[in-house]
Amino acid sequence: MSTIWFGNLFIAQPGQLPKVRVDFLIASVPTVVAAIISKSLLVIVIVGIISLTVLRLI
Repeated sequence: MSTIWFGNLFIAQPGQLPKVRVDFLIASVPTVVAAIISKSLLVIVIVGIISLTVLRLI
């Protein structure tokens, strides 16, 4: 699960340091909080999808 998360969080560019995708970083905060509170994979996925959707609509 963390491999997928890190793969989407950073953009690799040859010869440069990886860039952070800010939208995924901001959407990760409520997702991590939901993971700590609920420990349910379904809740974590739903919160992550809703967080990213709201950020992309703004």
